[in-house]
Amino acid sequence: MKDRVFWDNKHPQVQQMYKGRPLPGALDRTYLLDVRHFVWPDDVTLLKIISENYLRCGNAIDETVWRVQKWVVANLKYVSDETLGCPEYWLFPGETVELMHDDCEGGACLIASLCLNALPVEEHWRIRVNAGWVQEAPTAPEGGHGYVTYFRETDGESVPVDWCFFEDSLVPVENKQPLKENTRYKDIWFSFSYYAAWSHVNYVAKGRLKRNRLVRH
Repeated sequence: MKDRVFWDNKHPQVQQMYKGRPLPGALDRTYLLDVRHFVWPDDVTLLKIISENYLRCGNAIDETVWRVQKWVVANLKYVSDETLGCPEYWLFPGETVELMHDDCEGGACLIASLCLNALPVEEHWRIRVNAGWVQEAPTAPEGGHGYVTYFRETDGESVPVDWCFFEDSLVPVENKQPLKENTRYKDIWFSFSYYAAWSHVNYVAKGRLKRNRLVRH
């Protein structure tokens, strides 16, 4: 079975920065930020949500991740970043919880952070946030998207845990289609957790998540 050693070393670790937040009072000026800061592994607010909504399911890790996905799908409203007056505005998980609406990457970072707060530390390697291309249908154009992947306990395979583009919260984690077999999800630009980031591309941190094109090594 594929384990932490396999997945942590399958892709190159990088120092991934992204212009995802504007400066205070200057919505047209985004600044470079280490993407790892968008995932919160130990937070009182998130622990309270987990406790009040029974999202932690003992040692059943796959079930816990599924409960988190279902809670976010049921409670978070999708709203484009443009409503905040900025073409790209990555919120921190605490801000997403306060507003209870966000774009794709905000919901993904919230799912990842809730899972990390609910899971034992030794299982944190299973959770990653990804930025990359998706395609709704074979003839549709590709678009940028932020989503979570989870290396499930049952077989170690990577499965998408999405809340907006291809939301499958009625499907238990053990029955979700592996990422490598899901043709809707295309090339990943970069992935990250709170302790590392991974990428195979020369990433140019300009523009916005929905429009960036990347050049492979």
